[in-house]
Amino acid sequence: MTPDTRAIDLWTLPEQRVAELASRMGGTALLSSSERERHERLRRPASRRRFLGGRLLSRLALSARAELPPDTWQFALTRTGRPEPRPDHGLRFNLSHTDGLIVCVVTRGRACGVDVERVPFDPDKTRFVSAYFDTADRSGPYRSATSALDPTNRWVLTEAYLKGLGVGLADGPAGVHFRRAGAGRFTVIDHRRPAAAARWQLQLLRPYPDHLVAVATEGGGTLRHRHPAWGRKTTPPMPPLSRKEDLPCPSTPR
Repeated sequence: MTPDTRAIDLWTLPEQRVAELASRMGGTALLSSSERERHERLRRPASRRRFLGGRLLSRLALSARAELPPDTWQFALTRTGRPEPRPDHGLRFNLSHTDGLIVCVVTRGRACGVDVERVPFDPDKTRFVSAYFDTADRSGPYRSATSALDPTNRWVLTEAYLKGLGVGLADGPAGVHFRRAGAGRFTVIDHRRPAAAARWQLQLLRPYPDHLVAVATEGGGTLRHRHPAWGRKTTPPMPPLSRKEDLPCPSTPR
């Protein structure tokens, strides 16, 4: 592979800066008619803000990788509701958002998935996640290989991996486990899809103090953390994360 195809671009957008990005990129005028309709149907201001931020960030991320203008992109939904770029120009992307942060991952020529969660989980979500995995591990012939993995970490890794496969959590986590492969890095054990799982690698990082991100890619690669270049007309590439940033790193400015 060339360096470009090995690169994994992780873009992050703090929710508080969605309005600024929208102002610079043209706001809802950049969206398709169907996207504008979906945006208008959302009742909660936070939901509308995250939807708009996600659509703008994905266009920015794809444009930076393909060196094309942001209005190049339209999106078609798969049967599981996942948007895919049209035209694709050989690129794949995945999007996730939670309270306070929107993230987008872009790869070339291979599948990818991403999940972001605000941490720490509140007590109710912690109990739900623990019970969810307990139930999954007891079902079927599969025994957990990751019982020692923190449920929060396992949750974001599972979401990123299943999103990368294009199936999502509806497919369930039964038979899916993770094995540490270095600082912040994991391989997948998937008893239902062993051949597919062997191709996937995951990275776990904390780009901001209150948010945990998992990135899943076929074949792994070099992770580059990027964000909109505030105050500039263009967004230049950011350097790859250093080794010491592979693990949760709270030093990125908000």
